[in-house]
Amino acid sequence: MPFKFLEHTSDVLFEATGRTFEEALESAADALSATAAENVKMDKKFEFEESAANVEELVVAMLQRFLVESDVMTLQPAKIKVTQFKEEEGKAYAKAVGWAGKGTAKTIIKGVTYGMLKAENLKGNKGWKLQVLLDI
Repeated sequence: MPFKFLEHTSDVLFEATGRTFEEALESAADALSATAAENVKMDKKFEFEESAANVEELVVAMLQRFLVESDVMTLQPAKIKVTQFKEEEGKAYAKAVGWAGKGTAKTIIKGVTYGMLKAENLKGNKGWKLQVLLDI
């Protein structure tokens, strides 16, 4: 499992990793899904994209959009596949396909926060590590 939950007093904190930023973001979405529900079927497919000033803000924007899109359909978030990622000076962009479906609700997630947020490109070509805090 490319994510692990970390100790936090009141909310849900996790670390997600991947060989690329895209994989790390997909792992973060898996952690969000595992927090929200279990046994989620991938019933509905949707596309979304976000841009931000940097990769940290992009992580929050993409995960929040995944959560909101699923909620609008009154479904649980299931999974994402990042199809495009670009990082340039002063801007980051990603596009993804998401899936949502019926499942057993576990935790209501109010939002993805900037608190304790980290997005780190590990030295030595060791991939990416994201740390995300979910407000519950």
